Amino acid sequence: MIEAIASFFGIIIRFIYELVNNNYLISILLFTFLTKLILLPLTLMQIKSTEKIQEITPKDAEIREKYKNDKQKQAEELSKLYSENKINPMGGCLPLLIQLPIILAMFYIVKQPLTYITQTPAEDIKNYTATYLNKSVEEVSENEIKAYEIQIAEKNNLIDMEVGFGINLGDTPSNVFSKDEANKAHPISLLIPVLTVVFSILQTKIMQKNSNMTDEQKEMQKSSNMMLPIMSGIIAYTMPLALGVYWLFGNVLQIIQQFIISKVTKRKKKVLELNKGGVINEKN
Repeated sequence: MIEAIASFFGIIIRFIYELVNNNYLISILLFTFLTKLILLPLTLMQIKSTEKIQEITPKDAEIREKYKNDKQKQAEELSKLYSENKINPMGGCLPLLIQLPIILAMFYIVKQPLTYITQTPAEDIKNYTATYLNKSVEEVSENEIKAYEIQIAEKNNLIDMEVGFGINLGDTPSNVFSKDEANKAHPISLLIPVLTVVFSILQTKIMQKNSNMTDEQKEMQKSSNMMLPIMSGIIAYTMPLALGVYWLFGNVLQIIQQFIISKVTKRKKKVLELNKGGVINEKN
């Protein structure tokens, strides 16, 4: 299923790539923006769901305490509470569940750009690989075909991954320390995983700041909130830079999105409070 999603996304990236005069960096950035735009309604749904859950947290805790020795009754009352407030407990997780296959698909795309972006026939990729490895076509394994797509794409000018300043989106930051000069990445490549971690942490902090969570809830989530930034940094460090750029730019867009949503939400609440105050004054 992930390969099918990767093929579909690869077609979109190829269309963008050709549209922007074969600029791989711009293609990745525009694709990232497009996915964020498509997921925006789900993000808004996640925010609303989270806000509603936070509003009923005291009642939720009360029910759990009251029926702590009767799990069946507890489940019934909690289900009733969520139903009455029109809350879907999975509503906050849906955007994350949908983003997971997108990220997994991007793993395939950046590692195998010939297969998923240029849609090069498998037989041609095999021939390219045989020539690159100086082997006969029969000697080339499936793993070798998948492993060398980036190098083959660059050597045969099938995709231009250079973005300037020594950065190549086909490079892997971990290869900065490689002893193999042919695969050695430019030291500036290390900035991508570092910035990915920084902006991922920043995004989490902004999300917490704009939420209505109690100090206790924030403290409980502290360890889990560090897991995603660390994981994203490790992945950006060990995968081609194209994936790190996708993740980093996605975090930047998420921060901007959260900032705008927060401003709009606060303004709406202020207007509602003012209107409510006006109504009360009129009655008095």
